[in-house]
Amino acid sequence: MNHTLSFESRLVEWSDRHAMLMLLAIGGLWFQVPPELLAAMAAASFLGLIRQFHREWTPARVFGAANAVTLARLAGTFFLLLFPIENGWFLAALALIILNADGVDGWLARRRGLSSAFGECFDNEVDAFFFLCLCVLVYKRADLGSWVLFPGALRYLFVLYIRVAGPPRRVAAGNRLTRVVSVIAFIVFILCLLPVDLYCASAAATATAALCISFLYSLIQLYRPPVPE
Repeated sequence: MNHTLSFESRLVEWSDRHAMLMLLAIGGLWFQVPPELLAAMAAASFLGLIRQFHREWTPARVFGAANAVTLARLAGTFFLLLFPIENGWFLAALALIILNADGVDGWLARRRGLSSAFGECFDNEVDAFFFLCLCVLVYKRADLGSWVLFPGALRYLFVLYIRVAGPPRRVAAGNRLTRVVSVIAFIVFILCLLPVDLYCASAAATATAALCISFLYSLIQLYRPPVPE
């Protein structure tokens, strides 16, 4: 039991450090630091995650097919971030492939009995980094201003808020609102990569507002007092 708690605590500590690192990189982007720095910082952080927990990747202590899919999605995300931004159709197509691959890793883990806390953390953090990269690409392509980086920072601000506020009063649980808003936000930002006029500024602003409401709702659910029995 103590080993399990220690493992989960170490995952939380890594997630906190990763969030601070990503927020630092986002701050650099606001000051026109090239995205290659974000890629380098993220690569170092994810390599640290994989190396630190190499004995706890899965119950069988192997990396497994599910984590391999997540790693492939991460590699695709780095390629997406560093690919020349002029080819919007290619960027959008690659982003759709990465988005559609999400869920395959979880399905494989459940099917092969390799589900783990590491795999869940790895998957969630790759999702967050993928969305941040979409925000960076839209920032570079659509000339919307640095505000468009803010939705990419929400996940990391959420993590650090929990760090400062203390342990939640309730166990985190997925909800339909969060899932629907997240999928819509991914699709909106992918469409904003296309070289066509799709009212990108209005759509991105609306998606950002919806994400803010979603995260606020999640925090309320985590920290509201338990219902007396």
